Amino acid sequence: MLIACLLVPSLGLACVLAERPHLASRPVALTDMGQSRVLDCTSMAARYNIRPGLPLREATALCPSLIVVEERPARTARAAEALIEALGTVSPLVEAAAPGEVYADLRGLDGLYPRRDLLTHAILVAAPAMLRPRLGLADTRFTAAIAARAAAPGEARAVEPAEAAGFLAVQPASWLPLGTAVLERLRLFGITTIGGLAALPAHAVQAQFGTPGWRAWLAARGEDPTPLRPRPFEAERVIEVAQHEPPLIGREAVTLTVEQLLGRALRQPRAVRRFVRSVRVRATTEGDQLWERTQVLREPTGDRDRIWHAVRPLLEYAEYPGPIATLELELGGLTAESGRQSSLLDAERVRRRDQMDEMVRHLKLRYGLSPVARMVEVEPWSRIPERRWALMDYDP
Repeated sequence: MLIACLLVPSLGLACVLAERPHLASRPVALTDMGQSRVLDCTSMAARYNIRPGLPLREATALCPSLIVVEERPARTARAAEALIEALGTVSPLVEAAAPGEVYADLRGLDGLYPRRDLLTHAILVAAPAMLRPRLGLADTRFTAAIAARAAAPGEARAVEPAEAAGFLAVQPASWLPLGTAVLERLRLFGITTIGGLAALPAHAVQAQFGTPGWRAWLAARGEDPTPLRPRPFEAERVIEVAQHEPPLIGREAVTLTVEQLLGRALRQPRAVRRFVRSVRVRATTEGDQLWERTQVLREPTGDRDRIWHAVRPLLEYAEYPGPIATLELELGGLTAESGRQSSLLDAERVRRRDQMDEMVRHLKLRYGLSPVARMVEVEPWSRIPERRWALMDYDP
C-alpha cells in the first residue's frame, strides 16, 4: 500500500454535527455567512430536494422544518489542519487536496509499521475522533480516495492492487474526478457506476470528454496516473497568538494588537538574527468567522519597521466579519540571509534605535516591566481627548 487518504466528507457540516450530534437525523442546511445560499446539507435535507447552491429562500420553502446553520470557517480550518497533522505523524509526504481530504505517501514505512493494522491505528488515533474520519489505503491516489469514501465512519478500508478494478467497478460514477456537466452526460448515457466508464473503449472516452475523461478512464481501471504532490517542507516559522475578552471591535485596536504581536514574534529565540519572508495574520471572531491575509515580502528582512510597513495596509483597510476574539500572527520562511545590503545612510538611525531598545530591555529586567511608553493614535475622530490617544508600553 503506497497511498493513504484521510477523508471527512463535507468537513464544514461534519464540524457542526460533531458539536451537535442530535442534528444528524434532522434536515440541516449549512449556509454561507450571509445566509443567502446552501453550502451543504444532511441526507435528510436532501430528501426534500435541497442541494448545495440552492438559495436559502427556496430551501426553506421546500422544507419548512429545515434547520439552518451558518458556516464557521475558523472551526473548519482548525479541523482541516488537524487532519493534515494526523497524517503528518506517520509520513512527511502529505498533500492537502481539499479541506477534509488529505493524502500521504506511505512508502518506506515498513520498518516503523510492520503490520497494516498498526499503521491504520496510528493514523486514526492521531485524527480528531469527533469527526469520525475515514481512511483509505491503496496503490493509487484515486483508489485510495474511493476506499476512504466506501469505508465506514471512523474506520479504514484497504484495497489490494489485484482487487482495485473489481472494487472500483461497483462504486457510483458520481465519485469520478470529473466536472458536474460531464457527470450529467454520463448519467444521460446510462453510465451509473465507475465500472461502466472503465468498460468503454479509451479512444471513445477521450473523443467525448477529452483529456480529463481519459484520465478518469485510467483511474476507473485502477491505473490513476495522478501523482501525489506533497506540500513542501515548511521552513521554520514563529507564531504569536493573542486572545481578547471582550473582543476587539475597532480596526485601530486590531492594528495595534497585531503590531504588538509582531514585536513579540521578532523577539522569540527562533527569530533572532533571522530574516522573514512572509507574514500571515489570522483573525477569528466570537462566532468562529475567519479573516486571514498573507503578505509575502519583496525581500527577506529582519527589520521590524520594514515588515510592519508591508503588513499595516492589510489591516488599515480590512473588513472584519465581526468582533475579533483571537488574533494570530505568523512569521514564515525564516532565513539567515538577506536579499539586500543595508544602506550606510541608515546606520546612525539603526544604531540609535538599537541603543534605545537595549536601554529599555535593561530597565525592564531591573524593574520587571517596561517603564517607557509611547503615544499611539486610537480614535482620531473622537471628541474626547482621552480616546484620541493612548499610552502603550514600549516593549522592544
